[in-house]
Amino acid sequence: MSSTLFSFSAFGRTALVGATALALFSCDPERSQPEPLQLSNNVFIVNEGNFGTPNGAVSVFNIASKKVTDPDIFKTVNSRPLGDNVQSMTVVDTVGYVVVTQSNKIEVVRLPEFKTVKRSVKTISGLAKPRYFAALSATKGYVTEWVDYGVNGRLSVINLTTNTVLKTIPLSGKTPEQLLVVGNKVYVANSGGNTISVINTTTDTEESVITVGDSPNSLVLDQSGQVWVLCGGIVGYDANYNIDPATSTKGTLHSFLPASPTAIQRLQFASTIGFPGHLQLNGAKNQLYFTYSKGVYRMNTTDKVLPTTPLIRRNFYGLGIDPKDNTIYGAIAPFSTAGRFIRYQPTGTAIDSFTVNLLPNAFLFY
Repeated sequence: MSSTLFSFSAFGRTALVGATALALFSCDPERSQPEPLQLSNNVFIVNEGNFGTPNGAVSVFNIASKKVTDPDIFKTVNSRPLGDNVQSMTVVDTVGYVVVTQSNKIEVVRLPEFKTVKRSVKTISGLAKPRYFAALSATKGYVTEWVDYGVNGRLSVINLTTNTVLKTIPLSGKTPEQLLVVGNKVYVANSGGNTISVINTTTDTEESVITVGDSPNSLVLDQSGQVWVLCGGIVGYDANYNIDPATSTKGTLHSFLPASPTAIQRLQFASTIGFPGHLQLNGAKNQLYFTYSKGVYRMNTTDKVLPTTPLIRRNFYGLGIDPKDNTIYGAIAPFSTAGRFIRYQPTGTAIDSFTVNLLPNAFLFY
């Protein structure tokens, strides 16, 4: 079993309040003690926590019981905080890799109990603002790293047997975010520019770059083998810190086949202030979901134009699609208090909502 939880956020970004308020019955009972983790039907929710404070967390929601069984399972099981700015989580078979950006580490945990893996080390350290992790095999993985603000990022190669860094690969782009493994290539979205770095996994070098739109942030691979790249565009601000359309650029959605990366398709969004993000696939991998202009949109992978009507009219800090039944999960992040998520039917009708932890940003279905 292999799955990846992606979040899309940036330090200093302000969550916008959704324009439409939903009157939902809260299904979040008070929890005096965390409940035992069930073996299946779980959703792991990544909660960033407050920047500069080690209060990031992973919450657990059980689909069958409709309960948040533990708001901070890592701390419950390991008796220590997870860290500062939890960005993403990836699962490879029965091992979870939790990327903690400001703590400069990846915590390796054993599933389903979420206990720190007892190998030669419990934590992958020596990283510089890590963001997202992906595995090539059971023994080799990659993690994107910002390194620092305003400089080119890098990709570290991880030995998954010893949980140590084997090599660092310099990237030609800044602030690398999500990455996608396809065959013997790794595609890295350099969100600080307009390129995708192409990594050869045999030589572990950057062999080429693909030019896309401004600020690529998320990537997926559909059922036909096409790579899709969502670009948020540049958000410019005026002297009063209001969004300035004159210095902003429109977001774009790109697709290409790995065998023909130069034959890239491009769709452009209408507005310069919508900032599209959180690209997701349905279970069949033939439909795309993304957030844009305070809404959630859906389109078929065969569509030649972007959708103009949102499926859900609400702004989310994170988005997830359950591959089993295409239930939609949207994260609400008020910043100063515990966040929550809302579940929706595939039709866009709200089901229920649950409180989790600070700044929920992504979902992993296990």
